[in-house]
Amino acid sequence: MKLWQNITQEKKLRVGHQPIIHRTKWAESFFLTMKSDPLMKGAFKCPNNLTIATVNTYGKKLLFEKSLSYLGVDYVVLQEPFKGSWKMILKLKFILNYLKSGSCKTDYFLYCDARDAILRDDPQKIVDIFENIGCDLLFGSTMYKGGWMCMPEVLEWTKTVARKRGRYLNAGVFIGRPDFIQEVLEEVCKYIIKKSLTVEQYTKLGRGIRNTKLCKALPEYPKGSTDQDILRFLHPKFYPKMDIDYRNQIVYRN
Repeated sequence: MKLWQNITQEKKLRVGHQPIIHRTKWAESFFLTMKSDPLMKGAFKCPNNLTIATVNTYGKKLLFEKSLSYLGVDYVVLQEPFKGSWKMILKLKFILNYLKSGSCKTDYFLYCDARDAILRDDPQKIVDIFENIGCDLLFGSTMYKGGWMCMPEVLEWTKTVARKRGRYLNAGVFIGRPDFIQEVLEEVCKYIIKKSLTVEQYTKLGRGIRNTKLCKALPEYPKGSTDQDILRFLHPKFYPKMDIDYRNQIVYRN
């Protein structure tokens, strides 16, 4: 057994050993450390059975891309024109369009947010961990409680399947089989409306678990909400093929 597979249960939830870091301050810190080690430059490659992708509409290379480039790992940037303010749900539409186009030829597809995540280790480890877990789509986890005030019944269900209570689906990093990801994202699209919330609108409505402003603003919730809220709502429908990295084996968020 490899050394990285021997990490104790207690340490698995802490930042440090994960191949992906998905929190700005930690990602930036680890990236600086990685860049200070010349042995890390060009040290890895993307496995033949994996496509790594991100969504970037900024017109410049962001943190996740910088980490991949430094490590020598190939990746795909998904970009499409859009009007108005950025909506978090758009990234899933871009991914769905990419998968439907037939451009993804690999067994597995890995997505990471561009601005606040880095790859810091061999991507083969991600594939190995995913295969060992045995689901078809795995999301990172977070303690963030956004959206639960509007779907308490789903929250109660989530508590029954969570192997670590207090950790929930995070939409910023996920890996899965392309066909199943496409199936899930096609279901997600049923909840996208013309007036889906922008990042600013969602934040303004408040994030507290007892704050019902979001529910009042979206009477057909989760229609019109964020990608993460919709995926949390759909988790029971696709479980256990769709699951969560409760033990922070692949990605650290918090």
